[in-house]
Amino acid sequence: MSGKTRKIYIDYLRAAATVAVIFIHSTAAWYGRISEIDPISWWTANLLNAGSRFAVPVFVMISGAVLLGRQMTVGDFYRKRAVRLVPPILFWSIFYLLFRIYKGMGQEELVRFLTVDFWSEGSAYVHLWYLSMFACLMLFVPFINSFVLGEKPSQTDLAVFLSAAALFFLLNTIADLARETSGIFMYWHLLFQWYIIYFIAGYYFDKYGESLSVKRILLALLIVLTVLLGAGTNFFLIEKYQIVKDYLVLNDKGIISFVLSMAVFLFFKKSAPAKGIALIAAVSANSFGIYLLHPMVLDLLSSVFYRFNLPGYAHIPAISLATFALSYCGIAVMRKNSYLRQIC
Repeated sequence: MSGKTRKIYIDYLRAAATVAVIFIHSTAAWYGRISEIDPISWWTANLLNAGSRFAVPVFVMISGAVLLGRQMTVGDFYRKRAVRLVPPILFWSIFYLLFRIYKGMGQEELVRFLTVDFWSEGSAYVHLWYLSMFACLMLFVPFINSFVLGEKPSQTDLAVFLSAAALFFLLNTIADLARETSGIFMYWHLLFQWYIIYFIAGYYFDKYGESLSVKRILLALLIVLTVLLGAGTNFFLIEKYQIVKDYLVLNDKGIISFVLSMAVFLFFKKSAPAKGIALIAAVSANSFGIYLLHPMVLDLLSSVFYRFNLPGYAHIPAISLATFALSYCGIAVMRKNSYLRQIC
C-alpha cells in the first residue's frame, strides 16, 4: 500500500487491540481471586480487563474497514481468504495440540479432546476460537460486500449464498443431536453472527467517520465512562450475587463492549497522526501472529513470574509487557521466513 493511501489509524488500532488482548488474558486469573488478593491488585485487574474488551471487536472492525467496499467476485474472495486462513488454522491447531501434550495432557484426555472437545469447541486452544469464527464470517463477506456496494447479486452468487447457509443448517442439526444424545454443547458455528455487526461497523466508520460530528474529547469521555461502567458492574455482581465472571457483562455480544468498541475505533480514526511511527507499524504488521503466539508465552512466563510473589498491580503490567515483547520478537523472527510468514 502506498504512503498516500495507507490508513495510518489502522496501524494504531491494531497495535492497541494487540496489547488489549494480552491484558484480557493476563488479568483473568487475578480477577477470579478477589477474595484472596488485596483490593488494589483486584481493581487493577478489573479495570484493565474492562478497558481491554474492545480487542476482538476492533480486530473484526479493522477487517471490515479493509475488506468491504472493494470490487470482488465470490470466487476470487474465497481463494484469497482460504490462502490467508487455512494455513494458520492448520498450523496453530497442531502447534497448540502439541503444547497441550507438553503441558501434561494424558492419553485419555487426548483421545477425548480429539474426538469430542475439539469438534464441540471448534478450536485447539482457548484463543483459536477467533479463527473458527472468522472463517465462518468470511463465507458471507462477499454478500455483505454486495450489500454495501448496492450491487444486485447474480444467480450464481445467490446459489453460493444458499450453499453456505446450508452448511450452517447442517452444523446446527449436528449440534442439536450432539446436545440431546451426548450432552455435548457445540456453539462455535453460531458466534460469527454477532461479529457481522462489528464487521459492517468497521466499514461504516472508515468511510464516514470523518464526517461524524463527534469531538474526540467526547469519545475519550465515553471510553472512560464505559470502562468504569463495566468495571463497576463487575464489582456489583460480585458483591450482590457472588458472580465472579469478567465476561458476563463485558463479552463481545454485550452492549458495554459494543459501545466501547465503537468509541475506540472512532477515536483512533479521528485522532491518529497523519504520519506513522515505525514501531506502531511493526506491531501492526505482526499483530496477527502476536495474537496467535501470546497465550503460550503467557502460560510459560506465568510459572516464572508467580515465583516472585508480586502483587497484582505489579505482576499484571510486568508479565503483560514481557509477553508482548517475547511474542513480538518470536513472530518477527518467524516472519523472516517466507513459508512461516504464511501462518502468522
